[in-house]
Amino acid sequence: MEMFKTVDIRGHSFFSALQLTSEEFSRIKKNGILELIVDKKRNLTDSLSKWAKNQGYKISDIEDDPRMVRLFIQKGAV
Repeated sequence: MEMFKTVDIRGHSFFSALQLTSEEFSRIKKNGILELIVDKKRNLTDSLSKWAKNQGYKISDIEDDPRMVRLFIQKGAV
């Protein structure tokens, strides 16, 4: 199990990105953080943020860069 993991989901469809994100979260320890790198052209940040909140995860930070968006999601202790 890892405390921090980065996953590049640029170029993936929403469902593919969601599946990959879900799989990677199973490898993250409680209170760990998953960083998602999202394509600016196909910005899935809002959708993935809503998904994370529905799963009980916390959005710890969003960094908006001219080339990409970095979304940091913290896995809850529950």
